Amino acid sequence: MAILNMESDGMPGQVLIALKALVARGPMTKERLISICAPEPAVDPKRFRYAVTRWTQLGLFVETEGKIRIASGYSWLSNLDLHQAIRQMPSVVREVALNETNNKNFWDAESNLSADFSRAAAWILAQDIYRLPSSAEQIQVLESIQIGNESRRVLQNDTRWNGFKHWSVFMGFASGDSPLIVDPTVAVRDSLSGIFKGSRTLTAADFIEALATVLPVLDFGSYRQLVESEIKSSELASRAADALSMSLSRALKRLEIDDQVGFEIRADAKQGYSFTGFAGRPWERFTHVAYHGEE
Repeated sequence: MAILNMESDGMPGQVLIALKALVARGPMTKERLISICAPEPAVDPKRFRYAVTRWTQLGLFVETEGKIRIASGYSWLSNLDLHQAIRQMPSVVREVALNETNNKNFWDAESNLSADFSRAAAWILAQDIYRLPSSAEQIQVLESIQIGNESRRVLQNDTRWNGFKHWSVFMGFASGDSPLIVDPTVAVRDSLSGIFKGSRTLTAADFIEALATVLPVLDFGSYRQLVESEIKSSELASRAADALSMSLSRALKRLEIDDQVGFEIRADAKQGYSFTGFAGRPWERFTHVAYHGEE
């Protein structure tokens, strides 16, 4: 089981429209949900049905008393007006996909639930994003060079690459299509209020640790470390231990430009991090992060 095969597991748009229908109209039978969201003969409902089944297995939906409903952990969506709920839906889907329960069999080829996405995201976010190839064939070659164990590769066909592109954009880890622009700005931005939890300033160490916990495909996250352990050391981008990846550096600097966060250097700080720019160029250093967004 996996989510990158959109033919058998559905697409982001189908998950989104199912959530919209359940927020707007409440719990309903699966057949009623399908008739609303994928009515025949205008639409072949097969793939929509697959999407509902897969995301029920993942824990986004539940089926009780013969009706499909949003799982209790995410039922707060129904307390929002529809426009507010829609804005929150990608964050909810991302949380479900990255949930530890759905990534237990991290290296299993079949019974991994959503770990195929997590492995692919962790690998792509570890790359030199400014030199990343754009075609599926080139991505497959790069992954083959970096990861010697064939069973640990995830993007080795067009189906998985195309599925990853759609899901990574929807979940806020990338934008565009051809080429795919690796950029986790949206995912990081969506996580800021929860990370700061009413605080206005965190040490760099606390901030990066919290970010890695919420988004474990990013630097120092548990999924990222599992994937990086499989990449040949000669192929890993060379940088200091306290330097952030190019992808995370890009996201944080964009959020600084958008005045969501600010970066400070304090003389009494014990630990800091530095950004990494184009061609691995060291960027500025910071020891504290200030949150400028809404609590």
